[in-house]
Amino acid sequence: MRKILDIFSSNGKIDNSETELKDYEHIILEIIDDVIKKRKKIHNHYDQLVEKVWVSAKPLEYKMVLAKYLLSRLLKESDRIFLNGQMLATKLCPKCRVNRKSFSSTFYNYSDKTH
Repeated sequence: MRKILDIFSSNGKIDNSETELKDYEHIILEIIDDVIKKRKKIHNHYDQLVEKVWVSAKPLEYKMVLAKYLLSRLLKESDRIFLNGQMLATKLCPKCRVNRKSFSSTFYNYSDKTH
């Protein structure tokens, strides 16, 4: 992912040529692939943890509390992975960068649409 940031941050000028848009489309595909792989990995990890909880000799109430906690952690981490991918795609969007003066703007001032 670091090389993706280097492509777009190497020069300060913004060029809305067709080649930049095609590069952006390839980068979006890489971001989507990375997000899917990370989410699949985290889901598999939590699936193994829940299986270990269910085969343990603990009481059912303890298993339920622990399983609910693991589910909430899974949802938070999965959403965080998606949000980070979406923020990266928004930061690298050539159309959205035209209206921004710098990358150091606030969290939700990138764009009104989902990338």
